Amino acid sequence: MRRSIPVFFAFMLMFSVVIMRLWSLMVRDSKEISSTSGSITVNVGSSRGNIYDRDKKLFVNEAQKNVAVVLPTREALPILKDAAAESDFEKALEKLSKGYPAVVTVADAVFANGLLNVKVPERYSGEFLIPHIAGYCDSEGKGVCGIEKSFEPVLKELKYSVTLRVDANGRILCGAEERVNDEGIMNKRGVVLTIKKEYQEIVRRHMKNAKIKQGAAVLLDAKTGEILSMVSLPEFDIAHLESDLKSDRAPFVNRALTAVSVGSVYKTVVAAAALESGIKENFLYECTGKTTQSGVDFHCHNRSGHGELDMRDALLNSCNTWFINMSKNIDVSEIIELSCYMGLGTETYLADHLTGDKGIVPDESELDSDAARANIAFGQGRLTASPLQIAAMTAVFANHGIYTEPKLIISTIDTDGKETFTGKAFSQRVISQKTADKVKEMMVYCSEGTKMMTYKDCGGKTATAENGAVIEGKEQYNTWYSGFFPAENPRYVLTVFFENGNSGATDCIPVFESIAKEIK
Repeated sequence: MRRSIPVFFAFMLMFSVVIMRLWSLMVRDSKEISSTSGSITVNVGSSRGNIYDRDKKLFVNEAQKNVAVVLPTREALPILKDAAAESDFEKALEKLSKGYPAVVTVADAVFANGLLNVKVPERYSGEFLIPHIAGYCDSEGKGVCGIEKSFEPVLKELKYSVTLRVDANGRILCGAEERVNDEGIMNKRGVVLTIKKEYQEIVRRHMKNAKIKQGAAVLLDAKTGEILSMVSLPEFDIAHLESDLKSDRAPFVNRALTAVSVGSVYKTVVAAAALESGIKENFLYECTGKTTQSGVDFHCHNRSGHGELDMRDALLNSCNTWFINMSKNIDVSEIIELSCYMGLGTETYLADHLTGDKGIVPDESELDSDAARANIAFGQGRLTASPLQIAAMTAVFANHGIYTEPKLIISTIDTDGKETFTGKAFSQRVISQKTADKVKEMMVYCSEGTKMMTYKDCGGKTATAENGAVIEGKEQYNTWYSGFFPAENPRYVLTVFFENGNSGATDCIPVFESIAKEIK
């Protein structure tokens, strides 16, 4: 190949007189400056605005690639041959032979007469930590979903180019001053998320280590409602979107924002409604393993019964029959109203085009029988909620009875570096501090009394909810653990969700525990 370079160079010079005309067809942004001299602009790449974590660490544009613009000089070609992949070098020769400049990605910067180096950000490099949050772009570089779509005006395309001088006949003036237009590298324009990159990596790693095929985890700041981590599995690969579309595991679904059946984690809401209605913590009921409501049998998971229980032991043992019979002593509207105040049944707005499912809180008119009311008492029936909603619900008990809307966006940064903040999330008291603290204490009691939980500086509640699916003749469950840590003065709320799991204790507690131990 090296012997052919002089021949190629002569060949190329024969066609140099038509370079300007060919380039005018190829390069979109070329323009004639004067009748005797001018310039052409060669596009060498593009990127988009930044997506930052809460500490201004980059989720995108972290790495840069070296791009060489190749001009028709004898010195450039042998250097390029050694620096570029063989296929890229062949394509460069083809372009140069037609009178076009070549743009080639190289491992390292290259230096020779006729080689210009430009650094262009790589949008995605390494393992991408937030695919479901960030979303992706179409073939034209415009956001399709997620943050990429929500903040398209902020994240819109940044182009990188080189402007070259040409003479009146369109020949490149080699050695003349060229201008590299790479202002985008210094451009801080972007979106600042509440996500903490370090925590996102921790939560994602432990979820994957648990071999969760389908599920989600949400980590909240217990007081501010800020989302510190939000993971959905399986993930989609931005580099292989087309193949992921064929997956039967629905990788594009953000399961952290998708409403599903809830189960016993909802018993914390029922307990709070009971306390607010005047039911005492020492309310006693003897569980025999089954209760019949409107002719329908409801079983406890312990078919032989738990015996006599008060409220905190009923929560610890997740006793269905205790909650069913206790709930008959309060107005079901109290449970429904409190559920709505805690964010259930309401769309979770995070940004334009990025919202969580409303889920379903049954209307009071639907609960017109003892059997229907029994279902809501232990979190079954039509009740559905997303992992993000369950995390925000749990935060009420960690934050002394105050509900705070989940928050994902801290600010936007414009081209001039000016930061515009979105403000605090909406908050309101939904239960008394006394009630919240009692339920919180009961949730700590649950963690202390749960055999699967070895990490005791926390509080929480498990759930194992029928999801209606049957695989190979086996009924499938949504399994949960939603809790807070540290126990005394909670800083974090963490909700772990498995789709098609076995039980909240065996599936979710180990993941919750491993994450809580690592989060500082």
